[in-house]
Amino acid sequence: MNKVNETAYILLSGGQDSFVCLTWALQKFESVETVTINYGQRHKLELHYAAKIAAHFGVRHTVYDIGNFIKSLTESTLLNEGDHNQAHRLANNLPASFVPNRNGIFLTIISNHAFRNNETRINLITGTCETDFSGYPDCRDHYMKAKALELTLGLDRPVNIYTPLMWKTKAQTFEMAKQAGKLKELIELTLTCYNGDETLNEWGRGCGDCPACNLRKKGYNEFLNTLK
Repeated sequence: MNKVNETAYILLSGGQDSFVCLTWALQKFESVETVTINYGQRHKLELHYAAKIAAHFGVRHTVYDIGNFIKSLTESTLLNEGDHNQAHRLANNLPASFVPNRNGIFLTIISNHAFRNNETRINLITGTCETDFSGYPDCRDHYMKAKALELTLGLDRPVNIYTPLMWKTKAQTFEMAKQAGKLKELIELTLTCYNGDETLNEWGRGCGDCPACNLRKKGYNEFLNTLK
């Protein structure tokens, strides 16, 4: 299959989903760049893992530090202390880890990065998913489609947002990594844990108790069952 002769820009968090998106993009596009956002998250280790992943694949990597901008606007257990397993104080139907409009802000930043590179067509890739996910509204497919239209109108040039994991389970993302020959790297080089625990488990690094680790463990066990 011929690759698209354009550049893809990937929001790289250092976690499982963005890692798999990077392997997907490297198969689809001639050129790939990664962008990571330092947004005042409780643990900075994910920034370190994002840089390691980019270096491993030999792709250009940019980090934007937006300081306490988001933290000054809202609250989340990803930003402040608190129990990730509780409901959000401002929205009882959402988990405490919810950061309002985080994906919208990140996509605006990465689209401006691509615009600064004078891309005539902007291709963005993010690991959002509404199959195995924590219920964040800005991870949903219709939100991503609306955001692509908004950015297209705001930049006056076509903006595509690719979400290769949107309808995938966590088990299927493990399978995607396996098909790309990168399963070992996925397990060892990524950190999805909300608590920033680097303990290496069979399914990857993490504390094993937070919502992100629970999703990852469950997905890995389901993936193993498909191999039997």
